[in-house]
Amino acid sequence: MAVPVYRKATLVSRKESPRGYVHLVIREEQIARTAGPGQFVMVRGWHTGDPILPRPFDIVLADPLKGVFRLCIKVEGKGTRLLSTLKKGSSLYVTGPLGKSITEFDSAGTALLVRGAGAAAVVFLAETLSKLKKPVYTVLSASTKSRLVCRALLEEFSNDVFIATDDGTEGYHGNGTDILDQLIREGKVDTVYTCGSHRFARHVKALDLAGKVKGYLFLEGNMGCGMGDCHGCAVKKDGQDGYFLVCMDGPVFRSRSVVVEP
Repeated sequence: MAVPVYRKATLVSRKESPRGYVHLVIREEQIARTAGPGQFVMVRGWHTGDPILPRPFDIVLADPLKGVFRLCIKVEGKGTRLLSTLKKGSSLYVTGPLGKSITEFDSAGTALLVRGAGAAAVVFLAETLSKLKKPVYTVLSASTKSRLVCRALLEEFSNDVFIATDDGTEGYHGNGTDILDQLIREGKVDTVYTCGSHRFARHVKALDLAGKVKGYLFLEGNMGCGMGDCHGCAVKKDGQDGYFLVCMDGPVFRSRSVVVEP
């Protein structure tokens, strides 16, 4: 695993899509060259003491040849609002790549069950599986059509993308887990990664414990450092005492190994 670096980086481009979500392309060659699927960065793009701490974001994609990587930011607090207003050419400070990269890709078929901003976490994995000619089936869920995140990227790297919306404005009107269950019944997938919903995480864990799939969870945490010092991102181990740190032991975990909170 690559050693994380702390670097001054440059914003190459900014695009809002969908509303309330901003895609940033950042130039920092070492991070772009060493990042792998499942990893993240800590980012600070302001020059004041407020907010004090940087913010963690999944690496959506990395291009080692161009020396850039992409982030997708859900704008919902002061730090993300500041990042969302940066202009092309602005300086940022980034630490990464952080966390453990996914390195096993031996599944016969992989399902990506994601909701909202959680879609950003799995794009890098979808691209990697696509390059390896491994089947990828994405179930992309949101409250409504206008809240679907990273849709174009996931369509590019998936064999099929199934849309599920709570209000029926597009695709299946209902729970994305219904689509996942059908894929499993059809024998198309034996591995599932999920992000963005506790409800999805509980469902995938139940499938994993029942022996129907290998289930993996992309977890989030209240990170202050991203390097194991603050312990703000601790998650309870299942079946044994103690805690994992999302930043050091994850952010991707076998679903049966962690306690999924309600």
